[in-house]
Amino acid sequence: MAAFDWGASIDGDPARLAQARTQLVSAAQWLARVERSYVERAAGKPFSLHWSDDRKALATHNFADDIVLELQIDRLVMQFTERGRPSDHEIDVDERSPAHVEAWILIELLHRGVDRDLFSKDLPYDTSELFNGDGVEFSPSEYTAELSLLAALFRTGVDIIRDASDDRSSVRIFPGDLHVEGSSGDRVIGFSLGDENVPEPHFYASDDSGTNAENTGALEVLKVADVSGSGAPERIASFLKTGGVPTRH
Repeated sequence: MAAFDWGASIDGDPARLAQARTQLVSAAQWLARVERSYVERAAGKPFSLHWSDDRKALATHNFADDIVLELQIDRLVMQFTERGRPSDHEIDVDERSPAHVEAWILIELLHRGVDRDLFSKDLPYDTSELFNGDGVEFSPSEYTAELSLLAALFRTGVDIIRDASDDRSSVRIFPGDLHVEGSSGDRVIGFSLGDENVPEPHFYASDDSGTNAENTGALEVLKVADVSGSGAPERIASFLKTGGVPTRH
């Protein structure tokens, strides 16, 4: 199981962390749009992204001729891969507008012979609070420390949810707010960098079916700030399995 100094990790300005998270989630929506536009999903399967261990990146699933769009979440750099090989053309979104990112994606799809007419920006949730259009620019260079922290938290959160889940391969990343979700027995378990209900990074668990967004009233929540030290991963695992807030040490 992954080890991380959870308590020390969230020191700093919560407002800056929230601003960095908004930039990260906004960038991730372009992967969500590609996923929704091109990846064929089996009936009843939830719309989701996944974490690439090999590439250490947030990624779409394969589409077309084994093409993937990935996002390096510590730097907000996007890149296509083909058959696992990264392309030479990446985009650093710093000082780029969402409209610029869209144009880059469409050009890259054209170069790969992918039908651009199938690309849609429509998503099944509200993105009005995120970066849209050409009236705003990304600025990850202003949040280097915060994005590095969010990346470390996210990677470790993915590892812990995978380890605690009955089936590691079934763990999904829901792009609306980038929460990671799996299952342990009858429990839905997950990790979030923060959302409208719990702004801080946190783990959650529920004995009822449904995702974090669908079932917030039934959730038990463990904030990252409330668990730290060398035994933190084990105490988090206990919370995910049985519920209840672990005792601090």
